Amino acid sequence: MDDLFARDRGFWLRMGRAVVIGTLAGAAALTFTQIVRYGTDLVWPENTDYGWLGGEWWWVVLLGVAGLIVGVMRLLLPVDEISGSLTIIQESSVDRSTALPAIAISIVSMIGGASLGPFDGGVRAGASVGDWYSSLRGLSDTEREVSSASGINGALGGLLTAPVLASLLATELRWPVRRNLYRILLPSLTAAIFGFAVSFAIIGDTFLGVFALPGFELEFWHLGLGVILGVVAASLSWALGMTVYTIRRWILPAVGNQVIRATVGGVMLGLIAVAFPLTLASGKAQLGVAIDNVEVLGAGLLMAVVVAKIVAIAISLTTGFIGGPVMPALFIGGTAGLAIHALFPGIPIALAFSAMLVAVPGVSIGAPFSMILLAVLTVGIGAVETVPAAIAVLTGYTLTAGMGWFGLPVDGAVVDIDDIMVQSELFELGADPLEDTD
Repeated sequence: MDDLFARDRGFWLRMGRAVVIGTLAGAAALTFTQIVRYGTDLVWPENTDYGWLGGEWWWVVLLGVAGLIVGVMRLLLPVDEISGSLTIIQESSVDRSTALPAIAISIVSMIGGASLGPFDGGVRAGASVGDWYSSLRGLSDTEREVSSASGINGALGGLLTAPVLASLLATELRWPVRRNLYRILLPSLTAAIFGFAVSFAIIGDTFLGVFALPGFELEFWHLGLGVILGVVAASLSWALGMTVYTIRRWILPAVGNQVIRATVGGVMLGLIAVAFPLTLASGKAQLGVAIDNVEVLGAGLLMAVVVAKIVAIAISLTTGFIGGPVMPALFIGGTAGLAIHALFPGIPIALAFSAMLVAVPGVSIGAPFSMILLAVLTVGIGAVETVPAAIAVLTGYTLTAGMGWFGLPVDGAVVDIDDIMVQSELFELGADPLEDTD
């Protein structure tokens, strides 16, 4: 009878707290994203030429100034020893003394145009809400952990506007080993739903169908194509990790001052954005532009943008900017899929796009099942048409996690990403930093 967890009064107390925490966390995530959206609309132009060298030269100055501000903030604010967003999810714990400064730096990073997304700020804000609530109520360490997990899910429910996806993603990233998983999972889903409710009530929009593409009729050869696309995705994920590793190990030691490092990083991001405007910011809006103009942009430019975005993300992650790697990884995958369709028009655009969109982050952040669901929710394809995307994700993930291919030249295939050692099998969560690169 011990398995009848819903008869436990403590479970229902957790569910009640999840309603409160999820609502507050959803509101916190919404506030964070609205500040970023308002600042971005204020700073960056709506009409942009996304062709070769279509950027404006003043972007270099703006990103350089953003890097300077980030460098100064990191120097003055208590963010030397901060956990990254994936560590926060895994441990369901956050240091509130560093959370607000890190969120502030994330806001500046994103408004300033760094190639990072809102994932980090949302996770940090949600975990802080759960931790604050636990302190306010004097909860035990175990209940504090559950409350922080609820806060994270509430924030992700608001960010992703898809509560089931939010809970699945947080669960996969957490890699729980608890025997009674549903004691935490159900309050987490409850919090995600209420976080979503806050966001949907105010914005009235969702992430569903954001990259909608025309459907296609599945053919048998598409299944084999999924394997090939999975290999390509694993290669791109390796390229991202290798670029971050190379910059951190061989370039950053030459620039020890944080302010100079972030300023130079911002200038470099500006130069990349001038040459390839599609690399600017997190990539969500830019990916929509690429979809609408895939024939005009052409395969050559799209492939160049993928390479440039990998470098831009690596610079953003290693020079001091704070933000999430999920949306930028989605951009890499989606743009690569568009380039594949442009090179081989016989491959349906929805197939190539959906498979690559989710396979790259599926490998890079280590959440293959969440990414398969994401293909259905964002591209609007049916369950059957999702099979090639599922094959691509599982192929790429198996090659890296199961066979150890596409590793990096360090023990355990580790690389510093978003200020922590992240394992998604390619990246290792919770590993010790590289001593000779700090």
